Amino acid sequence: MVLGKFTIIYTLAFLQRRCFLNYHGLIRLSSAANVSFTVSITVLFLAVNVCFPRFCVYLIISRTRLFKTWTLTRASVLIPLFVRSGRLYTLLTLRSKELRTSAGEVCFPGGKRDPSDHDDVDTALREAEEEIGLSPDDVQVVCTLFPIINKTGLLVTPVVGFIEESFCPSPNPAEVSAVFTVPLDFFTSKEDHHSTYGVVGMSGLLHSFYFVDTDLGSQYHIWGLTALLAILVAVLALKKKPEFEVGFDSEDPLAFFQQILHRRISKL
Repeated sequence: MVLGKFTIIYTLAFLQRRCFLNYHGLIRLSSAANVSFTVSITVLFLAVNVCFPRFCVYLIISRTRLFKTWTLTRASVLIPLFVRSGRLYTLLTLRSKELRTSAGEVCFPGGKRDPSDHDDVDTALREAEEEIGLSPDDVQVVCTLFPIINKTGLLVTPVVGFIEESFCPSPNPAEVSAVFTVPLDFFTSKEDHHSTYGVVGMSGLLHSFYFVDTDLGSQYHIWGLTALLAILVAVLALKKKPEFEVGFDSEDPLAFFQQILHRRISKL
């Protein structure tokens, strides 16, 4: 179903001062609301009627205090989703080679929490604005996923949100060398996927993809935590089982990520 690009004014109901969508009674046409901005009907339809119900379990889990993780340095990444020709896409960045950590690697926009950040969502939105010029007002946040401890010991919280297809990135050259988009179903196909065992990672399985951007004539290596998160979001949003072994139950990924986080934290 293709919907016209009509624009409406709507408001987001905040839960605990977070940007999570209130699935019931989401659309409010009152101009007197505290938070209002424009978003196309196409994006709103997909977020509310298709993807939000699939992510709603994470909306519940992310608001509970399952683990005592305050001793870890926190970070967040934004996983932006958008619709192009009826197909879901995500946006990724190539980090500058001048950075001290993960230089020249493909990542989602994100970084460490600042003292001024209210929560993990604030961190992800602030970093996305600093790195690629994406205004927080132009992100329709759906939920946060289970945090993951990365290879450097940061507690990384993924934040899923929708953006407009028309968004034009303004990369900060000090942090980002390139911005590109990938169809989300790419991360369920075995054609450009590789994996290896016996590495330090979430499941002992390191995922790796090689994506060719035909528009820019560039090839990008997407691997590690970024690849794992892309696979997870593809499984949740598309309800599609990958054509390769993923290292977790694609029917119930929540249980796996909860178990891994508990195990990692218990060893700290």
